[in-house]
Amino acid sequence: MTPINTRYSPHMKRGTIFGLIASAAIAASVLALANPAPAAEEKEKATTTTRSGTYTTSKGGSGTTSSVTTRSNGNVRRNGTWTNASGGTGTVQSQRTWNKSTQTATFNGSATGPNGATTSWQGTAVRTAPGSISASGTITTAKGTQDTFTSTDTKVAPGTWDKQEVITTANGKTIDRSVDTSVVGGKGTRTVTTTLPDGQTVTRDASFTQTVAQTPAATPSN
Repeated sequence: MTPINTRYSPHMKRGTIFGLIASAAIAASVLALANPAPAAEEKEKATTTTRSGTYTTSKGGSGTTSSVTTRSNGNVRRNGTWTNASGGTGTVQSQRTWNKSTQTATFNGSATGPNGATTSWQGTAVRTAPGSISASGTITTAKGTQDTFTSTDTKVAPGTWDKQEVITTANGKTIDRSVDTSVVGGKGTRTVTTTLPDGQTVTRDASFTQTVAQTPAATPSN
């Protein structure tokens, strides 16, 4: 799921790449509720997922990424960083709270690029059926304008999800985005394909490895 939108222009290579990275972060915010632990397990264990990887873009960009995601009792928090080929660094953070009884979630986050510009987002999501999640929300761009987005995540196979998203900018233009994520055996890939209002297509391909550690919750003393 994936919004993040600096002003999209064929001449704004850095902004477009930043948007792709940030959009992948929003996708992660929603996918965090894709595979919630069973209720009993959620109460007893906290999970920490550590990822590191690389990315390339169709605009010639490349770099490295890393993130740590913690999950406990329906709450998910993610903190990540990326470094581009020229040494610029950016950060991303997000939170998500899952309500098991209503099968809904709220989420928010922000991404800051190498030049200090920050884009933020917030939204709600609902599991409409097993393996299907719909979400909607708003994006506040680094320039202070507000865009809206809607998306649908579909589980196509164990560990594999497809996201289709539509972003409507503050001036009424439409950006279409697809995010394909697959994680098998501790290794994953994610491809973000963005079609800009002028018809230009930009892609970001990422690969990563991840480790998941489960930590039993502390037992209260009598």
